[in-house]
This record gives sequence, C-alpha cells and structure tokens, in this order.
Amino acid sequence: MIGSLLRAHVNRWLYPIGRKLKGVNPNYITALAYPLVLLAAYFIATHEYLWGAVMLIISSVIDNIDGAVAKANNKKTLFGSYWDAFTDKMQESTLLLAFFLAGYHLESFIALWLSLMVAFAKARAEMVVPLGNIDWPAIGERAERLIIEFITLVVAAYWPFISGYDTISLGLWLLNLMALIGLLQRFGFARGLLVSKDKDGVSKSS
Repeated sequence: MIGSLLRAHVNRWLYPIGRKLKGVNPNYITALAYPLVLLAAYFIATHEYLWGAVMLIISSVIDNIDGAVAKANNKKTLFGSYWDAFTDKMQESTLLLAFFLAGYHLESFIALWLSLMVAFAKARAEMVVPLGNIDWPAIGERAERLIIEFITLVVAAYWPFISGYDTISLGLWLLNLMALIGLLQRFGFARGLLVSKDKDGVSKSS
C-alpha cells in the first residue's frame, strides 16, 4: 500500500545516515522516539495541534532511523524486530489516549479497539498454526495511519472546522474507517490461510 511505498523511499534516504551511526545500538534509537511521542501527545491533549504534528513527524523519522542503522550495519536481531513493533503499539496507544483527553472520546475509543483487533487478527492466527514470516494484506498500515494523523493535525491547526464539521473528528473517523477495512482484510486473509491448512491436514491424513 501507500505506507509500504513511502517506507521504501524513506529507507533509501535514511540508509546513508544508518551507515554513519554504525556504533549505535538501533534499539536505543527506537527508545528515543517515545519521549517525542509523549510530547506530541501533550500538545494534542492541550489542542496545540501544529506542535503535535511537528513532534509526531520528528518521532517518526527517528523511528525509521533505527531500521536504517540495523540494515546498514547488519545489526538486525529478533529482539530488535519485537522491540520495534512493541514500541510502535505503545506510541499508537499514547497518541489515541491524547485524542481522548482532547475530548474525542468515542472516536479515539473506537480507534484503539480497532487497533487492538487488527493486531489480534494476525497474532491469533499465528497462535493457531505457525504461518511463518508472510506479508499480511491490510489497508491502513502504521505509516498510513501516521500520515492521516499528521495531515489531520496540520489542517486542524489552521482550520478547526471543515464545512461545519470538527477537523480532528473527521480525521479520526477516516482513521477508523481505514482500520475497519484493514481488520476485515486480515480476518478474510487469516480465514483463507487456516481453511487451506485444514484442507491440507485432511488430505494428508486420508
């Protein structure tokens, strides 16, 4: 999707930086992004949306540098992959909490619920049967969600309302729609894989 294409371009830009940071543990860089997300959350909760957008984009750049360092210097590890995904979910939950504190209770609650369900749709399938490292189709990857959040914050800083509708609320409902489509995609993909595994098991036992 759009997020994958954007990530590929960003990784090419950040690769030279990763080469220069060969003495740095990429897991430390991953951890550095979270304090900036906390700052973004603070600005969002206090309706300082432009500063929230600035902190969000800086944290996103740092969050991508860790992968560039790992790839450029052959420092990719299993824990690093786990830690990166773990902190991504921490950051996403923190931002949604900030929108909740800003007064967007229903929109942020549904967004958090959908985020958990999208993650669970994949994790539960892999608990039922080992699926290996395969690509899961899903609209609304993290990069795409960040793009929507960033654009929403920038627009809301200058135009709090669009045609009488709250800009932040519109952005969050768009986020939720994308997440819902992604959830249905993942559920359908998981069902297809598991049904196929069931048929393979029946054919082998017969």
